[in-house]
Amino acid sequence: MIGREIRRGRRMAGLSQNALGRLVNLSDSEIGRIERGEADWLSVRDASKILSAVGLKLWMQTYPLGSPLRDAGHLRLLADFEARISPSVTPIREWPIPGSPGGRALDLLLVGLPKRTGAEAETVVDDLQALERDINLKKREADLERMLLVVRGSHRNRDIIRDSPALRRSLPATTRGILAALSTGRDPGADGIVLL
Repeated sequence: MIGREIRRGRRMAGLSQNALGRLVNLSDSEIGRIERGEADWLSVRDASKILSAVGLKLWMQTYPLGSPLRDAGHLRLLADFEARISPSVTPIREWPIPGSPGGRALDLLLVGLPKRTGAEAETVVDDLQALERDINLKKREADLERMLLVVRGSHRNRDIIRDSPALRRSLPATTRGILAALSTGRDPGADGIVLL
């Protein structure tokens, strides 16, 4: 909690709440509320200013909270992919990976295929290294035998994938082969990329 950090920094700097308040144009009672975590109004800018006054720098980190909110484009991409799968295969969306730190989930677990298969969907491909790391990590954590990357087939996405031989080597199965296999409930034979 940021209030505890401010209190610790203030005490290490040898400042009273009153003295800190004067430095940042706040009352000592407001400093007390901030330190107790009771200042709903506290902005990142104000917190940074107060921390700076006690010799600390604000540094922020993000952590997964659970399933991310998905936009309409992502949901349409998943629906387009699911429509091409055999009725004998059940796609389970946002399947929580057991024991995964931070509550990570697969976009899809495909139940009913001969091999344990998962899929991740991306409407926009940006950082290929991060994407490949994430796919490999999820495959390992979920104990999958196959992993599919489902990508919206925009010109930009196609160009990025075409220009990434490393990604194509790690995900060698093609859209045509994967969809032909999944439409009849067969194993696609390898990890791969589906462009839709």
